[in-house]
Amino acid sequence: MVSQKRALVLLSGGLDSVTALAWAQQQGYFAHYGLSHQVATLSAISGSRLTDLGDIPQGRDLSSLSETIAPTYVPNRNMILLAYAAAHALLGDAMHLIGGWNAADALNYPDCRDSFLASVEQTLRLATLREFTIVRPLIHDDKPAIVRRALALHAPIHLTWTCYLGEALACGKCDACQLRIKAFQEVGVIDPVPYAITIDWSQCRPYSELNV
Repeated sequence: MVSQKRALVLLSGGLDSVTALAWAQQQGYFAHYGLSHQVATLSAISGSRLTDLGDIPQGRDLSSLSETIAPTYVPNRNMILLAYAAAHALLGDAMHLIGGWNAADALNYPDCRDSFLASVEQTLRLATLREFTIVRPLIHDDKPAIVRRALALHAPIHLTWTCYLGEALACGKCDACQLRIKAFQEVGVIDPVPYAITIDWSQCRPYSELNV
């Protein structure tokens, strides 16, 4: 019998966090402690391109980025979300905080790095006197590896949303869309999410044929 470990999953609805959730379910984590689903908003952090949906870069060449912080970085986002998650977890008996932090995002989002997450884990333990563990199953994965993992776990990829813009169709041009499209092309599977631009899927299999 698989042991059920009480956990709280930080779920944005994007490919990374949904894959982390699918992994957690496979590993026997159980996220339930008498609370309804909670949504944290970062809209109060005005001035960020992502929260304000203004001047989000489109069509950048991502092959040779040297920046240390992405233009769509939301100041202190993961510190805020982890503190929020821990506060809710303290109302129950959850010991594990699970998220989709990964190697690709760590390149130019400093609060997605393993060193940062390890530090926050220790800070939360000191602040709450609970032995929290920040579980990061994707921390060494690039985007193609995440797609492969999601497919293997039968994660509901068709329900995920990665685009930075809040439109009916994914733009296909923002950094997040570009990385996602490239990852699916490398894996050889057509992304089931609809895009506003034409994507070359000629070397890819339909997602519907994978029986996920």
